[in-house]
Amino acid sequence: MKDSIIIKNIESLCLIGINHDEKINPQPIIINLKLFTSFNKASQSDQIIDTIDYSKLVKSIKEFISKSKYNLLETLGDKLAKKILKNKKIKEVEIELIKPNALIESESVSVIITRKN
Repeated sequence: MKDSIIIKNIESLCLIGINHDEKINPQPIIINLKLFTSFNKASQSDQIIDTIDYSKLVKSIKEFISKSKYNLLETLGDKLAKKILKNKKIKEVEIELIKPNALIESESVSVIITRKN
Protein backbone atom coordinates (compact mmCIF):
# COMPACT_ATOMS: atom_id res chain seq x y z
CA MET A 1 0.00 0.00 0.00
CA LYS A 2 1.28 3.46 -0.89
CA ASP A 3 -0.32 6.21 1.15
CA SER A 4 0.70 9.84 0.87
CA ILE A 5 0.48 13.23 2.50
CA ILE A 6 0.56 16.28 0.23
CA ILE A 7 1.62 19.69 1.53
CA LYS A 8 1.39 22.63 -0.86
CA ASN A 9 2.80 26.13 -0.98
CA ILE A 10 5.21 26.21 1.94
CA GLU A 11 6.82 29.62 1.65
CA SER A 12 10.26 30.60 2.89
CA LEU A 13 13.18 32.86 2.04
CA CYS A 14 16.74 31.72 1.41
CA LEU A 15 19.98 32.65 -0.28
CA ILE A 16 19.75 30.76 -3.57
CA GLY A 17 21.20 31.56 -6.95
CA ILE A 18 24.36 32.13 -8.95
CA ASN A 19 24.13 35.90 -9.36
CA HIS A 20 25.85 38.21 -6.87
CA ASP A 21 22.57 39.86 -5.89
CA GLU A 22 20.98 36.46 -5.14
CA LYS A 23 23.87 35.57 -2.83
CA ILE A 24 23.24 38.56 -0.56
CA ASN A 25 19.47 39.06 -0.82
CA PRO A 26 17.15 36.25 0.34
CA GLN A 27 14.94 34.92 -2.45
CA PRO A 28 11.42 33.54 -2.02
CA ILE A 29 11.06 29.78 -2.40
CA ILE A 30 7.80 27.83 -2.54
CA ILE A 31 7.87 24.14 -1.65
CA ASN A 32 5.33 21.47 -2.57
CA LEU A 33 5.74 18.04 -0.98
CA LYS A 34 4.36 14.58 -1.50
CA LEU A 35 5.33 12.25 1.34
CA PHE A 36 4.87 8.52 0.81
CA THR A 37 4.22 6.51 3.95
CA SER A 38 1.87 3.92 5.39
CA PHE A 39 -1.27 4.88 7.27
CA ASN A 40 -1.82 1.33 8.57
CA LYS A 41 -0.74 1.94 12.16
CA ALA A 42 -2.15 5.48 12.44
CA SER A 43 -5.53 4.49 11.01
CA GLN A 44 -5.86 1.88 13.75
CA SER A 45 -4.50 3.90 16.69
CA ASP A 46 -5.77 7.37 15.70
CA GLN A 47 -2.61 8.78 17.31
CA ILE A 48 -0.25 11.40 15.85
CA ILE A 49 2.75 9.41 17.10
CA ASP A 50 1.93 6.74 14.51
CA THR A 51 2.01 9.03 11.51
CA ILE A 52 3.92 12.02 10.17
CA ASP A 53 3.43 15.17 12.23
CA TYR A 54 3.30 17.52 9.26
CA SER A 55 3.11 20.61 11.45
CA LYS A 56 6.52 19.80 12.95
CA LEU A 57 7.84 18.78 9.55
CA VAL A 58 6.86 22.09 7.93
CA LYS A 59 8.42 24.04 10.79
CA SER A 60 11.72 22.16 10.39
CA ILE A 61 11.64 22.60 6.60
CA LYS A 62 11.12 26.36 6.89
CA GLU A 63 13.99 26.59 9.38
CA PHE A 64 16.27 24.52 7.10
CA ILE A 65 15.38 26.56 4.01
CA SER A 66 15.82 29.91 5.74
CA LYS A 67 19.35 28.96 6.84
CA SER A 68 20.44 27.46 3.51
CA LYS A 69 22.87 29.00 1.03
CA TYR A 70 23.12 27.20 -2.30
CA ASN A 71 23.74 28.13 -5.91
CA LEU A 72 21.22 25.68 -7.36
CA LEU A 73 17.65 24.61 -6.64
CA GLU A 74 18.81 21.10 -7.50
CA THR A 75 21.29 21.10 -4.60
CA LEU A 76 18.78 22.58 -2.17
CA GLY A 77 16.23 19.95 -3.20
CA ASP A 78 18.64 17.06 -2.71
CA LYS A 79 19.74 18.31 0.73
CA LEU A 80 16.13 18.90 1.76
CA ALA A 81 15.11 15.40 0.62
CA LYS A 82 17.89 13.85 2.70
CA LYS A 83 16.73 15.83 5.74
CA ILE A 84 13.09 14.79 5.27
CA LEU A 85 14.01 11.12 4.78
CA LYS A 86 15.68 11.04 8.21
CA ASN A 87 12.11 10.48 9.40
CA LYS A 88 11.89 6.71 8.87
CA LYS A 89 8.09 6.87 8.59
CA ILE A 90 8.64 8.61 5.24
CA LYS A 91 9.52 6.00 2.61
CA GLU A 92 9.72 8.35 -0.36
CA VAL A 93 9.47 12.08 -0.94
CA GLU A 94 8.71 14.16 -4.00
CA ILE A 95 9.70 17.80 -3.64
CA GLU A 96 8.90 20.63 -6.00
CA LEU A 97 10.96 23.76 -5.33
CA ILE A 98 9.64 26.87 -7.04
CA LYS A 99 11.66 30.06 -7.43
CA PRO A 100 9.27 32.85 -8.42
CA ASN A 101 10.63 35.56 -10.68
CA ALA A 102 13.83 33.62 -11.41
CA LEU A 103 13.58 34.74 -15.03
CA ILE A 104 12.22 37.96 -16.42
CA GLU A 105 10.53 36.00 -19.21
CA SER A 106 8.54 33.68 -16.93
CA GLU A 107 6.52 33.55 -13.75
CA SER A 108 8.77 31.00 -12.06
CA VAL A 109 11.26 28.18 -12.40
CA SER A 110 10.89 24.90 -10.54
CA VAL A 111 12.62 21.58 -10.05
CA ILE A 112 11.09 18.31 -8.91
CA ILE A 113 13.20 15.84 -6.98
CA THR A 114 12.16 12.35 -5.88
CA ARG A 115 14.17 10.36 -3.33
CA LYS A 116 13.54 7.08 -1.48
CA ASN A 117 14.63 5.61 1.83
